[in-house]
Amino acid sequence: MEPIISQPINLPASKLAGKFKTFTYHTGVEWKSDRQGILRSEGKPLLDVSSPPEFKGIPGTWTPEDMLVAAVEICQMTTFLSFGMRKEIPLKSYKSSAEGLLENVEGKYRFTKVIIKPTIVVKSSWTTEQVEELVHTAHDNCLIGNSITAEVIVEPTIIVE
Repeated sequence: MEPIISQPINLPASKLAGKFKTFTYHTGVEWKSDRQGILRSEGKPLLDVSSPPEFKGIPGTWTPEDMLVAAVEICQMTTFLSFGMRKEIPLKSYKSSAEGLLENVEGKYRFTKVIIKPTIVVKSSWTTEQVEELVHTAHDNCLIGNSITAEVIVEPTIIVE
């Protein structure tokens, strides 16, 4: 299967007005020591955060870089699951890994690419093509992937049992 690469979606505002809800999410961060802090969000466990070791942060601690790559990966999975439930996909397992490429572009570091590699196992009542279509739909509708400037590539491995 060819990798799925993100493409910008440009819909006229007139087609979207009043059709969709808006949502607000809240977090807070508090400095702890050195380059380390605590991330908070109501009703969720506290999370120790730091700069990455490459930027003099603390090893073994979640970083904004880890969380950005994870956010894209999680969004791809949860969007896939959402659309899959609607289509009653006979899912046996979904497991993925992701990597983000952080590069210096015009004097500033930014993520230029996020590659997600899901392995999806389904029962034989579905075809590889049906799963590929669902992966494409999830990719096109992943709100985190649609919110960043980095290229998002999904390279699925699909197993039909």
